[in-house]
Amino acid sequence: METTITITTIHKPTFIEALCKNINEYEHEADILVIGDRKTPPIKDYLKQVSKQSKIPIEYLGIKEQEKIFQNEPSLLNIFSYDTPDRIILGSMLAYLRGSQRVIAVDDDNFVTDSDFVGYHSITGQTKEYAIIQNDLGWYNVHSILKEKQDIPFYPRGYPFSKRVKESNLGVCKPLQSRSIVNQGLVLEDPDIDAITRLANPICATGFKPSTITQFGLYKTWSPFNYQNTCLSRDVIPCYFRPQSGLRNADIWTSYIFNRLAEHFGDVITFGQPLVKQVRNVHNLFDDLDVELENNKETDYFVELLKSIRLDTKNSYFDTLVELVDKCVKEVNPKYPMSESFFVEYKVWCEVVSDLV
Repeated sequence: METTITITTIHKPTFIEALCKNINEYEHEADILVIGDRKTPPIKDYLKQVSKQSKIPIEYLGIKEQEKIFQNEPSLLNIFSYDTPDRIILGSMLAYLRGSQRVIAVDDDNFVTDSDFVGYHSITGQTKEYAIIQNDLGWYNVHSILKEKQDIPFYPRGYPFSKRVKESNLGVCKPLQSRSIVNQGLVLEDPDIDAITRLANPICATGFKPSTITQFGLYKTWSPFNYQNTCLSRDVIPCYFRPQSGLRNADIWTSYIFNRLAEHFGDVITFGQPLVKQVRNVHNLFDDLDVELENNKETDYFVELLKSIRLDTKNSYFDTLVELVDKCVKEVNPKYPMSESFFVEYKVWCEVVSDLV
């Protein structure tokens, strides 16, 4: 398939029925890979039923199936711990090895809206004229286009606290011919925000603000993106990894690596559509706060290190990632242990994946 949707879950993924209905309503072709873990309940028969009714290929890979499929790549399989959502990356790499042109990652608490889910994500890999937002700050709050129920301003999880200023909600929008390498659809109701924000304010996103551009790109202007309702173009799929040392915000730091790579190649990361609604699984917010805190403290240093690295390679995204990670390993200040560990782990990922690219 040209488009593969990847999911990992420790619940019965009933949301998948509406997802398949959306795919069929908009007449797209896509297949779905569900990556199981030790805590995943027996869902194989359920998924077979949904696949038969919707006529959309759905493949379930439990632990045994994963071991069989990746038996010739044990180092790839072994890099992921059990009982972690990071195993969804196995689905992304399998889709890549099978020739998919894009991979869409979906969390098991994401529910599709009326938006054309696959259609909006299909801009990844395409060169076309995009509405591009830029500002002098070099950072843009993508959540500023969403309407909050009580008009409370809010930022994406992992957005640098030093950049949470008025200017981050402003930008000039101009058309630009470019290519999207990542598309992040935004989240309604319970969007992805820091635990400290959740504890302070019960944020509820209800839709786009009036007269808002609902899908736009960022060029030389940064924003984090997580790995839910997110699509990667084929050439960056092998670049995507979440080192365990990054804890809950590992996906956010990975997104900053992608911001740096896109800036180097002159490509864009797009945001907005398709919208999904999140019915968030139960979390202990104080536990989330504890594991986010160290990451938040180092984020400013982390992004400044990325911005300081001179890149020379332009052969491919993966080759440039290798150069970036190697230089960061050499340049990282040991006073920032999470950043140091993050890049060391990412270097291991590059070594593991190099034979598959």
